[in-house]
Amino acid sequence: MRYRPLGTTGLLVSELVLGAANFGDTVGDQDACSLVAAALDHGINTFDTADVYAGGRSEEILGAALRHRRDQVILCSKVGSRVGDTEADLRKTVGGDRLDHGARWQAGIAPSDQGLSRKHLVSALESSLRRLGTDYIDLYQLHRFDPHSGVEEVLRTLDDMVSAGKVRYIGCSGWAAWQLYRGLWLSDTAKLARFQAQQVPYNLLDREAEREILPACLAGDVGVLAFRGLAGGLLGGRYLDGTAPPPQTRLGSREGIRARYLTVSAIAGAAVVADSAARDDRSATDLSIAWVLAQPGVTAMLFGASSPRQLSEGIAAIDRPLAADQAAQLARAVAEAVAGAQNVGR
Repeated sequence: MRYRPLGTTGLLVSELVLGAANFGDTVGDQDACSLVAAALDHGINTFDTADVYAGGRSEEILGAALRHRRDQVILCSKVGSRVGDTEADLRKTVGGDRLDHGARWQAGIAPSDQGLSRKHLVSALESSLRRLGTDYIDLYQLHRFDPHSGVEEVLRTLDDMVSAGKVRYIGCSGWAAWQLYRGLWLSDTAKLARFQAQQVPYNLLDREAEREILPACLAGDVGVLAFRGLAGGLLGGRYLDGTAPPPQTRLGSREGIRARYLTVSAIAGAAVVADSAARDDRSATDLSIAWVLAQPGVTAMLFGASSPRQLSEGIAAIDRPLAADQAAQLARAVAEAVAGAQNVGR
């Protein structure tokens, strides 16, 4: 395993971060513990979860699996969403499609049980610490931007958490470049803890991040933790034959991701990756990961395996990094295939 510094912290994170979004959902307790043990054996020292994953179960399982190595690992979690029932569950509870705050209140759901208000952040951190079985989180990340919460108050709340020793470093996920830079400016001018990491969706089929957020992170000394690097499994060589993704997978369960990646053009691009990998005697999974890790500004990639075998495929990318010219050549080939498929469809 190789390690890279995160932002300006001096903290060294493994190039692969084990994502625990599936813990407590499609991956049970015992399998999750086996995955964590295998990750540790491979040298992965960074693990990512969120309070909302599996209604909090992901944090509980990950915390228990890491308890004996807590001081040696980098534990990351995220905050901002309501923990508990899914939107579908809420509709059943509330009745119909009416999900305004008044209806939620009548169902016993507090309006402030989500977002980035000081009230919710403080409460959510205490709950995460309890579920994780620890007294501090190494990297506490804002899961999404909250237009209703003032950025300065959010940062002051996070700074208080750092000062209290309950959080070591802070980060964000899915923020636009202007939102990130507003946060960095406020942190620097008010001498508050600053964002050290930003989670960004990024892969060979989705390079939107190259327009603004990747250059912004590079210029602002903010580490990039890339996620969705395999495009829901498509860039791992799955579903290229038209097979429908199982309902328990990301592509099978999330309409937005499915609509983005299960298209004729995306499949054409993924087929190029699979062919390139076969010619190079490697898997499409490790080639796709190696490409992400070869991009300027990327610190590490989140990898959500569901078995030790899948984890081993991801680890293989670390042993065979791509040179800049190889990465550029692959990106051009994929872009040409995607464009060609789009033109045929018109």
